[in-house]
Amino acid sequence: MKRYYNSTTQEWYNEGQSMTRFLSNGSLFAGIPSIEQLTKWGFKEYVPPTPPGPSEEDLIRQRMAEIKDELASMDYLTSKYIDGEDMSEYGDWQAKRRTLREEYRQLEEDIQ
Repeated sequence: MKRYYNSTTQEWYNEGQSMTRFLSNGSLFAGIPSIEQLTKWGFKEYVPPTPPGPSEEDLIRQRMAEIKDELASMDYLTSKYIDGEDMSEYGDWQAKRRTLREEYRQLEEDIQ
């Protein structure tokens, strides 16, 4: 449903709604006005402002949180490694951790 606003008279109008209005020639209008009538009476279609998207800093902080979660999910592998278990089935998981930590450090620098 479209909404219209007249900034001169500070009136709102909702599309399809009936209205009563005294016209400049002294006659009375009652009914559902056309777009042309609304425009003639000073109404303009109201377009709500678009809410801003997330800021660059918000996106950076979101990625940092994702990295923390991913690193935390690899803590089990780190524990197995420290305990001396065979890690061959996990591939180069240490390189992935190093890459994630480096990305995190770079993101920290970007927001400071």
